[in-house]
Amino acid sequence: MERRHFIAGLGAAVLGTALPYSLYRYLESGLSVLDEREVGVRRYLDAGPQAALELITPNDEFYVTSSRDNPAVESKTWSLSIDGLVKRPLHLNYGEMLAQPPYQTTMTLECISNPVGGRYLGNARWAGTLLKPLLGRAGLRPEAKFAICHGAEGYTTAIPASRILWPQNFLAWEMNGVPLPPAHGFPLRAFFPGKYGMKQPKWLTRIEFVGGSYTGYWEGQGWSQDAERQIQSTIDWPRDRARVSGPAVTICGYALASEVGISKVEISTDGGRGWQPADVFSNPSPIVWALWKYEWKNPARGGHTLKVRATDGRDRLQTAKDAGEFPSGATGYDAVHVTVA
Repeated sequence: MERRHFIAGLGAAVLGTALPYSLYRYLESGLSVLDEREVGVRRYLDAGPQAALELITPNDEFYVTSSRDNPAVESKTWSLSIDGLVKRPLHLNYGEMLAQPPYQTTMTLECISNPVGGRYLGNARWAGTLLKPLLGRAGLRPEAKFAICHGAEGYTTAIPASRILWPQNFLAWEMNGVPLPPAHGFPLRAFFPGKYGMKQPKWLTRIEFVGGSYTGYWEGQGWSQDAERQIQSTIDWPRDRARVSGPAVTICGYALASEVGISKVEISTDGGRGWQPADVFSNPSPIVWALWKYEWKNPARGGHTLKVRATDGRDRLQTAKDAGEFPSGATGYDAVHVTVA
């Protein structure tokens, strides 16, 4: 049985309907075999400025976190409603949805429970349609303050009306060239670039506009209401406790932030006492992980602690303060310990 199905099934068995995020995260950590696997940045060191768009996570390796097990959703009976405080409620079946003006983008998605240096993230090519034109057809009423997104399995989360109108928000029905896999939200998933995955609801069936704030599923367990992604950077190679040698060692990794993207990455080879600029060799989109590398020349023999930090598109430096995933996403600098032979 796959890890994600085991966890979801255990949640149903233990709790009847849902599994608290803290317990889910604990089980996921214990069962995961992905944490020590590289994302694979070093395979793309010579791929040029568009490399980040080519470093795609296969669907069967993409992380999965859900509040419940996957619902059985049939395209022939599914529909999306946009209603509540709107002037013209909108209802679209699957065929009508697929007939909307097409939109394609590459975006990196990350779980809010991803630890510093963790692997609960992935990069995919998404296809669907932009959300704002559909909201324009529905016509928000002035008193609409929040949009509650409903999933077929009962999941809910709320987005401020001002935020859901951002032009880059989209609805996706394809992932990496195929219809959304069931675990990733078939037939439709909503995406709000810059937010963690808990705000990107799967199996979307309804967008309901209301006049006041609303507490969704994970938010009701104490997780962030806005879930804006923290600035983070990760050393993908070398891995922790690696032995390296030679007159020059290539250190590489990725960085990402909210919808403003990354402007700079710095590397330390002495545990954070001194910092040097890394080469951000692929940074084609603010919503895709930026790939970086650094040539560590003539490293001294012995043990070293490597650290990395990033600056986002608003010139905000990643915080050095170590904080766990709960409630707003992990912070701190990724560090690996290596031995130069």
